[in-house]
Amino acid sequence: MVTYVGRSGGPEARIVQAAGIEFVGLSLGRMGSSRLTATPRLLTRLPLAYQQARLVMTRFRPDVVLATGGYVSVPVALVAERRRIPLLLMEQNALPGRAVSWLARRAATVATSFPGTAELLPRARVVCTGNPVRRQFTEVAGSQADPSSVSTLLIMGGSQGARHINDVVLEALPRLLELQPRLSIIHLTGLSDHSRVARVAAELGAESSRYRCLPFSDRMAVELTAAGVVVMRAGASSLAEVSCLGKPMILVPYPHAGNHQMANAAPFAEAGAAVLIEDAEFTAERLLDEVGKVVGDPERWHEMSEASRRMSHPGAAICVSDLLAQIAGKGG
Repeated sequence: MVTYVGRSGGPEARIVQAAGIEFVGLSLGRMGSSRLTATPRLLTRLPLAYQQARLVMTRFRPDVVLATGGYVSVPVALVAERRRIPLLLMEQNALPGRAVSWLARRAATVATSFPGTAELLPRARVVCTGNPVRRQFTEVAGSQADPSSVSTLLIMGGSQGARHINDVVLEALPRLLELQPRLSIIHLTGLSDHSRVARVAAELGAESSRYRCLPFSDRMAVELTAAGVVVMRAGASSLAEVSCLGKPMILVPYPHAGNHQMANAAPFAEAGAAVLIEDAEFTAERLLDEVGKVVGDPERWHEMSEASRRMSHPGAAICVSDLLAQIAGKGG
């Protein structure tokens, strides 16, 4: 049995319940990304959230707790420690977040996505498992046909701080379609920016048969399987999913929130799986240039694709579940 504990009012409630898993919300609210304001907010709200977490643990009586970081992990982990319930922490990003850094020494093990994260958690037992991806990605990984030419560009502009990506794409769009006559473009804009992007794209006369503008997609495995190149931020989950399918990437890390996405992107660029562009340097001209270099050079595309696949951890979910079983079996 599984119970998912998250933040009341957060988007995870709908997703978790739709998957048929019990969801319990804690009264933590939003913390924001600033350390100066987030920590005092947590300390103010922690007593109530701790009591709520204690009630959940009393009722559910878990054998092991899996915490994926974030402030909601703190009260749950503290209750687990007090009751001697073993804790497995997961850190998806290369740079550990504040909650993981603080809780790491209390955990039986910390599972990381990047090998280098262990150096930043010297007091913890760290195992690099990779970042688990959804089953639909592992099911198609390695089975899709290797295209002889790149025909689809997927732009994931619907992530954090995506307006700049969307603006650059709109500026580059007419010339991109002109310079790459065989290229189709799927542009995921995000819900909040979709109507604006769709209107501007229509005004630009973007060819509807080669340019699709969507607010989001609930078939990401399908979209990524069809894509030849992906332009996106450098969120840990997205990197894991795209590399699972061996796709070359043009990464524009989100420049805020401690610039942690730059640390996520750097290993992929160093491995040859991605082109890394800082947000301030991401312009229409740069986008046109980098897309042209990848699309126009089949040998480079294949090299980037293989490098991307080597960066993936398709068995990450199994590794994490094995760790959970081991920790639960030891009883802490």
